[in-house]
Amino acid sequence: MADQPNTILQVENLHTHFFTESGVIRALRGVDFSVERGKVLGIVGESGCGKSVTAQCIMNMLPGSGRVVDGKITYNQRNGSQTEKVDITGLPPRGKAMRAIRGNEIAMIFQEPMTSLDPVYTVGSQLMEAITLHQNVTKQQGKEVAVDALAKVNLPEPVRIFDAYPHQLSGGQRQRVMIAIALSCNPTLLIADEPTTALDVTTQAQILDLMRALQEETQMSIIFITHDLGVVAEMCDDVAVMYLGKVVEQTTVDAAFHDPQHPYTRALLRSIPRMTETNQRRLDVIKGRVPDPSVVPSGCAFHPRCPEVVPGLCDVHTPEVISLDGGQKVRCLLYDDKLMAQSTTRTALAESR
Repeated sequence: MADQPNTILQVENLHTHFFTESGVIRALRGVDFSVERGKVLGIVGESGCGKSVTAQCIMNMLPGSGRVVDGKITYNQRNGSQTEKVDITGLPPRGKAMRAIRGNEIAMIFQEPMTSLDPVYTVGSQLMEAITLHQNVTKQQGKEVAVDALAKVNLPEPVRIFDAYPHQLSGGQRQRVMIAIALSCNPTLLIADEPTTALDVTTQAQILDLMRALQEETQMSIIFITHDLGVVAEMCDDVAVMYLGKVVEQTTVDAAFHDPQHPYTRALLRSIPRMTETNQRRLDVIKGRVPDPSVVPSGCAFHPRCPEVVPGLCDVHTPEVISLDGGQKVRCLLYDDKLMAQSTTRTALAESR
């Protein structure tokens, strides 16, 4: 898919490990997905499934103990009318080539706006850092670009905000500043890591409306990381569902909500409260919790929690990616006809005895 002109980013078989004193943590165990130009891809899953680590790998800014041990991230960089393939995993994190991409062509809105801004520098100085690093502008021109970026995200009195410190702003204003920093260099790909965390619902709606409007205006691609499936339905074109370091289903938003194929995707959807329900039943929950990535269950990693588990199959065999007729890509043994037939045969023989 990386050869297709409409694909801006291709992640292939990505394995990322963290080497700690207590052992190796296998955070990503073969992540595969693609992002199309001008589209919004939502990445969903419970905490601990590897969503933020995937974003850090794309930005080539893993913490010191983290290493990409296998796989490839290909960024299709446009150079005029030509497209040049850039292997992000092969670039030195602090090298000139990666620094020219990070924050300029690929930007990121970090998860927590309250702590992502440096408290000892003004908003303007933090905006100017990104602008002057990637654009050939004078200090005065950089300030004009920064103030314009603050105005684009609908911050009142952008000149005053430019000179303010983060603690003088509300949570919603800080989040808008983070968006302004990310968009100040007009990136072609934006990674938004739970950009509405810790915001009230009214501010969340405003931030989402703002991001949607900016995306439609600039036609940039977005990777939207979230726990909120309602946000996915509102913001995204495609969805990648992650579980314990793997993408278990990638499909369109419509298919994900109306025809989900993986048992984990179906379980996530069942846990959403519905306004149309009048009875007082308890919400469905997914039993158990996401396993420790240093101790991955055998077979399918989801099988200890799966309501559709097939004993002797799901706890033994590791599922591969299967492409379905509807266009979905799913990592589930229920769609492996050969293994399912073998399991059915074994069950019938056991029952006949």
